[in-house]
Amino acid sequence: VVLHPTAEILARYEQVRSGLRRVKQRPGTVAHVDEPARTRDGVEIELLANIDLPEELDLYADSGARGIGLYRSEFLYMETDPRLPSEDDHLQMYRRLLDAAAPHPAMIRTYDLGGRKLAREMMESTEDNPVLGLRGIRLTLARPQIFHTQLRGLLRAGAGRDLWIMAPMVSRVEEVRALRAELTAVAGALAAEGVPHAQDCKVGIMIEIPAAAIVADLFAREADFFAVGTNDLIQYSLAVDRNNQHVADLYEPLHPAILRMLRFVAAEGRKAGIPVSLCGEMGGDARLTPLLVGLGLRRLSAHPRSLQRLRRVVAELDAERLVELADRCCGLATAAEVEELLRREEEPSQVLSA
Repeated sequence: VVLHPTAEILARYEQVRSGLRRVKQRPGTVAHVDEPARTRDGVEIELLANIDLPEELDLYADSGARGIGLYRSEFLYMETDPRLPSEDDHLQMYRRLLDAAAPHPAMIRTYDLGGRKLAREMMESTEDNPVLGLRGIRLTLARPQIFHTQLRGLLRAGAGRDLWIMAPMVSRVEEVRALRAELTAVAGALAAEGVPHAQDCKVGIMIEIPAAAIVADLFAREADFFAVGTNDLIQYSLAVDRNNQHVADLYEPLHPAILRMLRFVAAEGRKAGIPVSLCGEMGGDARLTPLLVGLGLRRLSAHPRSLQRLRRVVAELDAERLVELADRCCGLATAAEVEELLRREEEPSQVLSA
């Protein structure tokens, strides 16, 4: 919120608003909500929905999403606080998600707790630097008894449904292998009990630590899919806490290092034949959609309310032409130079001026 905008800022946002109005009023540029989003040159861009709370499933139903690209399961943890979610809590919530997403997949992220996120029952000690400590997949693998409750709920809910499980904060291939081993053990226990469960769910990882992005080619041999979490990827790559007022201005999604990592991850996923989605805040920013498409991303996941705007933007784009634009952006030295180049581009949708 700009409390005291200058005349220049007001003029800039008026230009943005006018551009958005033109997009909304232009006939024939947006496919029916039930059809896939496609660029002018026929490239399909899958638009998925990020879901945090059950109430958002009502928005999902009318969004035209091709699946749920991210459910942050720690929100279930927070809803049941001060107690841990039971196996039934997990089961009921995940069934709702999977049924809402059908016939498309639902990508459910295992607990991303630790760091600054509430995890009292899972942590056995305090940490001096929790953001770089026991969190995400590290924490759940270190607490198998708690983790197995979640995995049992996931596998039971996935019976006969298109379940995709993804692990947060992965930095080592060993963590993917450990997750698969835990899933195998839980599935074996369910089978021994005669409990129906998913037989062939996909197992993927969040790309949000620079180490994972840099060796995405190695992770592509182990994972069934990637989901790029740009919020943390940017913070870890640039050593910037975007909630710290002293350095928040250094949080730059358009930093060339970030763009090069996104391009590399998308390329390695394509080579390996595995899906790559982007589910961080960059995915819901229509100003950046042309650049993300140019970088090779073909799946974007955002809040359901953002999807219609993204669909309009996609319909205006020429994917082949945007590859050259993205390459030029990756060759620039600063985020400011990238932003200026995007501003100069004359995409019909005018979203690059936002």
